[in-house]
Amino acid sequence: MAMAEKYGPIFKLKVPGGTRLIASGPELVEEICDDTRFDKRVGGGLAALRKGAADTGLFTAETDDPLWHRAHNILMSPFSLQAMRDYMPRMVDIADQLMDKWDRLNEGDEVDVPDDMTRLTLDTIALCGFGYRFNSFYRDTPHPFVQAMVRTLSESQARARQLPIQTRLKIRAQRQVEEDQGFMDDLVDRLIAERRAEGEAGDTTDLLGRMLTGVDRQTGERLPDANIRAQCITFLIAGHETTSGLLSFALYYLLKNPAFLERARAEVDEVLGDTASPTFEQVHRLTYVRQVLDECLRLWPTAPGFSRYPFEDTVLGGRYAIPAGTTITVLTPALHRATSVWGPDAAEFNPEHMAPERLAAVPSAVYKPFGTGQRACIGRQFALQEAALVLGMLLQRFDLVDHLDYQLVTKTTLTVKPADFRIRVRPRPGVHVRRADTPAPARSVATSPDTAPAAAPALLVPRHGTRLTVLFGSNLGTAESLATRIAEEGAERGFDVTVGALDDHVDDLPTGGALVVVTASYNGTPPDNAAAFCDWITTAAPDAARGVSYTVFGCGNTEWAATYQAVPELVDAQLEKHGGHRVHPRGEGNAAGDFDADYRTWHGAVWSDIAEALDLPEEVGQAVPSGPRLSITLTNRQVSNPVIVSYEAHPGLVRENRELVRAGADGTPPERSVRHVEIGLPAGTTYQAGDHLGVLPRNAIDTIRRVMVRFGLDAGQYVTIIPNSGSHTHLPIEEPTPLLGVLGSCVELQDVATRDNVAVLARHTDDPEQKAALEALAGDDEASHAAYRDQVYAPNRSVLDLLDEFPACHLPFEVYLDLLPALRPRYFSISSSPLVSPDTCSITAGVLRAPARSGAGTFTGVCSTHLAQLPVDGTVFVFVRPPSIPFRPPENPHVAMIMVGAGTGLAPFRGFLQERAALREQGVPIATSLLFFGCRRADQDLLYADELAAFEAQGVVRTESCLSAEPGTTRRYVQQGMLDRADEVWDLLQKEAVVLVCGNASTIAPGVRTSLAAIFRERTGAGESDADAWLAGLRAGGRLVEDIWGG
Repeated sequence: MAMAEKYGPIFKLKVPGGTRLIASGPELVEEICDDTRFDKRVGGGLAALRKGAADTGLFTAETDDPLWHRAHNILMSPFSLQAMRDYMPRMVDIADQLMDKWDRLNEGDEVDVPDDMTRLTLDTIALCGFGYRFNSFYRDTPHPFVQAMVRTLSESQARARQLPIQTRLKIRAQRQVEEDQGFMDDLVDRLIAERRAEGEAGDTTDLLGRMLTGVDRQTGERLPDANIRAQCITFLIAGHETTSGLLSFALYYLLKNPAFLERARAEVDEVLGDTASPTFEQVHRLTYVRQVLDECLRLWPTAPGFSRYPFEDTVLGGRYAIPAGTTITVLTPALHRATSVWGPDAAEFNPEHMAPERLAAVPSAVYKPFGTGQRACIGRQFALQEAALVLGMLLQRFDLVDHLDYQLVTKTTLTVKPADFRIRVRPRPGVHVRRADTPAPARSVATSPDTAPAAAPALLVPRHGTRLTVLFGSNLGTAESLATRIAEEGAERGFDVTVGALDDHVDDLPTGGALVVVTASYNGTPPDNAAAFCDWITTAAPDAARGVSYTVFGCGNTEWAATYQAVPELVDAQLEKHGGHRVHPRGEGNAAGDFDADYRTWHGAVWSDIAEALDLPEEVGQAVPSGPRLSITLTNRQVSNPVIVSYEAHPGLVRENRELVRAGADGTPPERSVRHVEIGLPAGTTYQAGDHLGVLPRNAIDTIRRVMVRFGLDAGQYVTIIPNSGSHTHLPIEEPTPLLGVLGSCVELQDVATRDNVAVLARHTDDPEQKAALEALAGDDEASHAAYRDQVYAPNRSVLDLLDEFPACHLPFEVYLDLLPALRPRYFSISSSPLVSPDTCSITAGVLRAPARSGAGTFTGVCSTHLAQLPVDGTVFVFVRPPSIPFRPPENPHVAMIMVGAGTGLAPFRGFLQERAALREQGVPIATSLLFFGCRRADQDLLYADELAAFEAQGVVRTESCLSAEPGTTRRYVQQGMLDRADEVWDLLQKEAVVLVCGNASTIAPGVRTSLAAIFRERTGAGESDADAWLAGLRAGGRLVEDIWGG
């Protein structure tokens, strides 16, 4: 850029192998972008990526290559407006993984922005385009494909700067390139083979599906396999390199410009609110975010140049003679900084440069971040949609911290991006996103082959038989899709419908009925299936459209301002010029704005106008009710999880998940976390107050990652397990099962290693010293028992912990998997009553997070951590189990309850009190009960304080809070509270009250029994043995019931 500033709008640069012209002047570039005079030059790094005639992707092929035309025609559809809408759930799927990673960072952790953006964008194009998961966020190092790709790109750029003799002499580099390209080829070949094996069940709408099944309409030919492989690799490279750079630049410039950051965030908060999974419509309403991205592309187009050559000798700008075939490289960063176009602040970041009204006045040739003409990037809308989605979600959830005061330094491979750009992030205070709708699955759900075809829709208006012809011109498929929809609506309104391409109706316009034309433009030229029609209509006889009643809807994109709506305007004007009668105004759909709103505006009166023009019954033009258009049968092809099956667990939907513990009034942070989780029960599941909810958790992703790193596994792998002995196993067998599913939902990864486990590890250890140490833990002598107890059992060390400590243990993965016990459900007292919420129950879960007993890091509870992280509308597998003892409210509501619990031991009593309150509201007389509840501080962990106060105000219960760490007071536990209110306790006991205790078996339960015995002795004067007998009688009579754990 410095040279462009010094030498002007065009200059000559010597490069290895010759000279090259570099152009950046807007007037010159406008000429260079003329497709009738110039074409794309494939050279430099792009040329180095080619291997053979068939091994050229869209970006690396020459324009006159028939394979380029064939591939281009086939691949237009996967980048249509409808395709972008279909890709959104998959884009959100991957974006969520980035959000989860950043959300779980520790304070002070750094984010390598370009690295994370590369992981994100690679996974997005792989999933959306090919149905493949690289699972980059589950890896400590980049996927081998990325490593191979980076080396290949680096070498291709190096070759572009070398003399040919230098390239030939770099034998080692050439071997590495061949190895890397071979690896990439093998991976893509595997993807292709797997998709072919899926047959009709495979996705036919993504990039890979289109390439395998698509037929070029012009030639009737498919793509050869070698070209499909080349296209896949091209899209994987280009489809993530550009977008990752764009997002990195966007975060950099927003960090350095707080005012623009706040404006973008204000828009995000208004449009996205607290929605966790943005919709297609929401993302396309982020107009200022889009301006930010466009401005980044102006300053740093991630592909910093494109090369062209003239077909013939020509003169540029009236003064520069250019011989035919001369390569001219357009330096886009310099072009985009032209002060004559963008003003004196052209080199500064200011999203107002990209305001719609200002951009409309800018010549199209001066903004070329995605190349130009027919060779412009086919995936630009994909990239911009992904970038807007991700930037919006990041601004919605995180504050960005420039702790290093980063100064921009760029690096270049195939694209440009910031180098060594590191920041810190922290969740925005007070911002909690909610999952409004469960995203659609990332791969299509295949219907059963024997699913009955959908019945034809019943006519909604009596058939009148008037002719309706709907013609389209479409490369991307959007116009064709709209035409098909209009044709279906016409049939429902009683028309006799014909639908087809414009080219199929050259000199064959309907002179009766109505004609609806839906067409797009492609760089100002007609779509492939409308070119002949446009040629004909412009030269047809003056009366060629006489008697034709027509309307036109155009599909376009104002980002191509110079040619926006060119073909729809032409068709509309020519039909009128040749005698046609316009019955409804031409409509314009802008894919860069709210296309759906544009279409609805045009569509609103189209049927009434047609009906009026053709003198049809009024009902033809009226709105018709829309019923279901399809009948489907879904089949679940997931491999069943034996653990889930064995407990008869079913998915429940999380309806609420909130924190119950607060910071103290003096700002003291809480020492623990307790979650209130409400779960919508599976259909047909019922419960009673006092029941337990069994929850099947998932192992933490960090623990799973440790396993995969230890055994060198790939998160995208499937595993097929075959029992060699035919014995029963808790693992899914004889079917390919996702490895992440097995490690996440089938086995316990954190259980303490047994002595037998340790003995197995010893047998697979080849280092004598480490082998002896393991054997010393697994022996049968007293010393070994003590060593095991002190070094394994007491510190709660798992098999995985021991593998980390004894690296010389070469345990096969199948042996490791066999050592792991089945995943166990965790049981929680239900803290709600079915009288209040019959299809939803709640649980109260203390989140276990404490220093590991082993002294290494932090130990987190498997289930409590899983529950804490579940989003609203997330799924968890649950089942209801009655307690093994009759721990329920007395059936007779006139019998009072004396309830005693601490911490989460309050859970069942909340349900009991809900039940009594509901009965009271129904007019049933109830006895007032007594609750002793233990916590540390009233302002921190007095759980459900407002609800308890409400129950007390209603006369349902009297409460006594016993605080063990309240500032300025002495410790007080529930057993002391019972003694302090001994008169009330004794009075209720005399009235046949039931004592219900929930809590720890070694602390609360014996303490309550001691207090009860003391109250009995004091009131009766009896001795200790009599008190013991009295307690035994209470227990035998069901009046002292304990739901206890631990101890």
